[in-house]
Amino acid sequence: MIASRDIDPRKQDETHFPGPDTTRRPIISLECPALMEKHSILAAGHTEARGGNMFIRHKRPNSQALVSCRGTGSIWVNNRWEDCRPGTVYISPAYTTNAYFATPSETWIFSWVMFRGRGPQAFSHTFDSDVPYTMQTDPDLLSHATQGLYNEVNRNGDPILIERWIDLINAYAIRALAGNDIDKRLYDLWKQVEHSLSYPWSYKTMAQRANVSKEHLRRLCHQHYGQTPMDRLRSLRMRYVAELLANTDHSTELIAEEVGYADTIALSRAFQRSYGISPAKYRKKSRDF
Repeated sequence: MIASRDIDPRKQDETHFPGPDTTRRPIISLECPALMEKHSILAAGHTEARGGNMFIRHKRPNSQALVSCRGTGSIWVNNRWEDCRPGTVYISPAYTTNAYFATPSETWIFSWVMFRGRGPQAFSHTFDSDVPYTMQTDPDLLSHATQGLYNEVNRNGDPILIERWIDLINAYAIRALAGNDIDKRLYDLWKQVEHSLSYPWSYKTMAQRANVSKEHLRRLCHQHYGQTPMDRLRSLRMRYVAELLANTDHSTELIAEEVGYADTIALSRAFQRSYGISPAKYRKKSRDF
């Protein structure tokens, strides 16, 4: 596959094509268990991407933060390709479709950290979204720590220094994503929503509960979640529906009532739009698995 902005990653199979001239310095938890044991980090690394390096993944159960250090790559965000310049953080929460590639004629250097699920508590708001999004940070925050850990693991293997490098990666990841600190009004609102999914929430009601205007609520939600308030409400409801289908024997009538849908037809339509499968088929598939 030739890396190009003409490609729609949603219509492509998962792929990871490093490119013949790309230099990768990854550290995975299988070879360095302390990554997972201390900070729920599956892998971290530093990449000098060349020659059309391309990565596409769909709904994998882990989250990733990629910090662009030098050069410019292309990232899939807001359902289109955008430039990823130095200082841009590409945040890919679990179970989303994310993709990026290096322009064949340019070297794109980036560092990255991949967490299990939605990451530990320190990153709970960062990865609490159903779509990838971006923010800005210092382009060099992660690069020295990821390269330092790679060198120590592959050269000297000192367990004390390895542990220190791992702590630095986690600390710098937190600092790189500090700009994503959530507004308390927004945090309190969505806690209320999560505990009352059957309530007939409206744009107006949510804005009143958060004590902000409807337009400001829209801006805050887009900034932190990449979604409108109503889209986020729908996502939370569908996430809970999927959990109930997989882990309980509740009827679809009862589930519809628990998440605020008038009937099973409305629930099925919403679930089909979100998951691409009917509730009945999702339940069977989850049980078979």
